[in-house]
Amino acid sequence: MKWFAKAITILALAGAVTVVMGSGATTHAAGDKIVMKLALAAPAGDVRDLTCQKMAEIAKEKSNGRILIEVYSGGQLGDWRDAIEGLGMGINEIVLESLGTLDAYSEMANIDAVPYLFRDADHFEKVWFGPIGEKILKTVGDEGNFKLLGPQNRGARIVTTKVPFKTIAELKGLKIRVPNIQVYIETWKTLGASPTPLASTESFTALQQNTVVAQENPIILSYSYSFYDVCKYLVMTNHVFSADMFIFDKQYFENLPADIQQILTEAINEAAKWRNGKCLLDEEEYRKKFEEKGVTIIEPERAEFIAAFDGFVEKFFPKLTPWATEIKAVK
Repeated sequence: MKWFAKAITILALAGAVTVVMGSGATTHAAGDKIVMKLALAAPAGDVRDLTCQKMAEIAKEKSNGRILIEVYSGGQLGDWRDAIEGLGMGINEIVLESLGTLDAYSEMANIDAVPYLFRDADHFEKVWFGPIGEKILKTVGDEGNFKLLGPQNRGARIVTTKVPFKTIAELKGLKIRVPNIQVYIETWKTLGASPTPLASTESFTALQQNTVVAQENPIILSYSYSFYDVCKYLVMTNHVFSADMFIFDKQYFENLPADIQQILTEAINEAAKWRNGKCLLDEEEYRKKFEEKGVTIIEPERAEFIAAFDGFVEKFFPKLTPWATEIKAVK
């Protein structure tokens, strides 16, 4: 019953008055106001938070005030794992997170975190807004009972570290925080580091206490968590181009009136396009912000890093090999 107690606690934080044991059962009469809680781990003011706020504003405007989306940033409704579990319990109706966080529900979700799968941001956009991306979202959604909308470029993942490195040899034994997602764990083991799975919200303290000496995340999120205060080096590994998206419980979304589904889809796509257009400009801006904080930027021997992952998908995630091949072939 621990999960039930946890659900009660989170519901209290969200101001809920009833326990909903399955959001898929929710029904709405024509003209009802529909209030949705949107959970994300990123802090207020982060680009993910801004994207959620923008989506909420667009949905409210397009629905003439019928759709009211309350944004709970900074892990107020729990970390990303709690938030995703909360979809099925009615604790929250929407989550903004990366596709890779759904790996426990669908093996296909691991494709999101495969290292050096995407050449650059242009390649990323062609894949995610083309037929391959649509098939991946549908597959993960069907397998995990989710509705996935609005792929967004989180920015290339980099490393902030107390210990500088430029080559793979210098990574040996490096204690690095990674998400508790198998692809990331295997990625850093492949490079000879010592990965420690931790939530982003726990990483700053772990770096302060030297539980880990490095962490990896997109550059914008790394700045939002103030990792420049505990890490004096930033290594531009650019090892993963990960996709954020808005995640709903599938039954909940499908039980919404058709016009509400359409408005939400439009609002999400508009907010996603806004963020994708902002991403590259923000990356350059945040690189400068790190430098202004006294952080040294290191350009690693990236060709060596890329070569280290030859055969990685075939070894650890063989079922994803055809998908990885198809993605790499996109010009």
